[in-house]
Amino acid sequence: MRHLPLILICLLGFSLRLHMLDDVPLRGDEAFSVQYWADTPLAISLGEIAQGEPHTPLVYAVARAWRMIIGGVDSVFALRYLAALGNIIGAAGIWALGWRLTGERRIGLVAALLWALHPYEIWHSQEFRNYGYWAGLSVTSLWLGARLVERDTRADWLAYALIGGFCALTIYTEPFTTLAVAGYAFLHRRKDGRFLRRLLALQTLFAALLVIGFALLQVRSGYAQTYPGLQPAFSLPDYVTVFVPTLTLGSSIPLDQAALGMAISLWLVAAAAIVRRYRRRAFHLLVLAAVLPLLGLGLASQFWDLFHPRYVLSVAPAIVLLLVIGSFGLADWLQGWFRLDSSVLALLLLSPWVALAAQTLDAHYNNAVFRKAPAWDALGAFLNERVSERDLVIQLAGDAAFGYYYRGAAPDIGLPVNGDQSIADIQASLQDLVGDYESVYVAAREQAGWSNAGAVDAWLGEQWQEVLRSHADGMPVRQYRSRQVEASDAPLVNFAGLVSLLRYEFHPKPLPSGEWLLWLDWQPRAHSARALKTFVHVYAVGETGLDGLTTQADQVPQAGGLDSREWNLQSPFRDVVYLPADGLAAGNYEIHLGWYDEATGRRLQTEQGADIHTLLRFQHGD
Repeated sequence: MRHLPLILICLLGFSLRLHMLDDVPLRGDEAFSVQYWADTPLAISLGEIAQGEPHTPLVYAVARAWRMIIGGVDSVFALRYLAALGNIIGAAGIWALGWRLTGERRIGLVAALLWALHPYEIWHSQEFRNYGYWAGLSVTSLWLGARLVERDTRADWLAYALIGGFCALTIYTEPFTTLAVAGYAFLHRRKDGRFLRRLLALQTLFAALLVIGFALLQVRSGYAQTYPGLQPAFSLPDYVTVFVPTLTLGSSIPLDQAALGMAISLWLVAAAAIVRRYRRRAFHLLVLAAVLPLLGLGLASQFWDLFHPRYVLSVAPAIVLLLVIGSFGLADWLQGWFRLDSSVLALLLLSPWVALAAQTLDAHYNNAVFRKAPAWDALGAFLNERVSERDLVIQLAGDAAFGYYYRGAAPDIGLPVNGDQSIADIQASLQDLVGDYESVYVAAREQAGWSNAGAVDAWLGEQWQEVLRSHADGMPVRQYRSRQVEASDAPLVNFAGLVSLLRYEFHPKPLPSGEWLLWLDWQPRAHSARALKTFVHVYAVGETGLDGLTTQADQVPQAGGLDSREWNLQSPFRDVVYLPADGLAAGNYEIHLGWYDEATGRRLQTEQGADIHTLLRFQHGD
């Protein structure tokens, strides 16, 4: 089959985009897109959401349509499939563009292979945002524009109008790539005034539609004037140290980006010089497609903080083609020195890119440092199972991904509201809220750099008692309850007239951190002569009785906060006990507890004359 190599390359690239597609939970921007683009009626998203977010109307329509196609938003795999599917179209698009610019199928095939393996394309292909499918269609639009300049048929006009228009209305930075087509047309058809006027009219229509949408949504609401931008500010060195390595190899490069960016920049300059000498038409289009978006974004970043490589993802195919065409041009020259086929030489020249791409992809898939998002799914699952309507959940990060995964019975709020909220305002909000709930769960971490970080936990730790500290796959979670413990006239057991056990609460399923959690409510009855400690022992239970001690926890009351020689006899208190459970086999277990003199090790006796109290028996694991 004539196109079998391209089909195989596309299948390879599509497989890489589907690999581990839903292994990482949604990140914040993705979750926002799911909740407010896809899962919100289009009239509401355009009438309310779009007025406070810098995206084009078409993005909301595409997301909503995709939600209708897949039947909901419950499947992360199905949601992200849109970007993977749209992006792999770019492999065929760059193949056609490379062939169109050079007349050589082999150049198009190698460019398609690099697209299939491109780590930054794969990164954006695995999220529910518009960048992945925009990149795939943008390079296709660039090919259609080049074909239109050269052939000028009715079919070319129609194809470019449809794909080019769609791309131009997908993101506000695509018109910079559209200008590259206009510049290419002017250089190669400058004497054809009729053609240039028609092309200018079509591209003006694209721009007009984009401006109308921007004016109706962002400008009319005043958002365009107040939006500061949420990305880094313009920095000229970042073109080399951030943009070049990221657009060439991705954002998960486990190497020094500054040195790598300098090396790649020199490589690109050399490749461009070779392309200019051997493929002048290709040089014109590719340099325009690489430079104009970068300059345009730099200009926009003078007004808003938008200086991020993803907004000029359309530059990546120009970089790929410059490297590929330059390598083939150099290989043709080197063929006189080496007895190797020029295609083999070109592939050898491109092998450093392939090696670095493989390393970057490995980091993307397997290195936790480059994980896209923290474990919102694990945190949501933990809270969903544990909370009740009597609890309150406070999410510290202000991240939309929490709302996608959390489905618990307890109401949830985001606090701090943002990094600028005053600590006094946070404390006032907590004072108004917590009295209505039995316990408060605090989940996640504040965003890096927030000046009010720790304010929620500090206030709750002072006013209430922390009764749970754990994590869900690295996502921290704490639980607080009132320090006031209800008294009881019927204690479960008394120890030497000094202290009584009022009640307990045990959670047989270990926490994600690998511990059993036990709450013990105690009533002091008298002061002891020496300091006392509690012990909690867990025994395995066999067919003939106890098989031996498996885990234990000894501690001073309230982790050192109380002294039995001085404790308040009128104030019951709660002890929080963590019992290590990692590695314990499934089976039956029994919990014993008691008190002992810390200095002598002598245990207190119960009213029945025993030095331990058997609290409960439970089953662990399967």
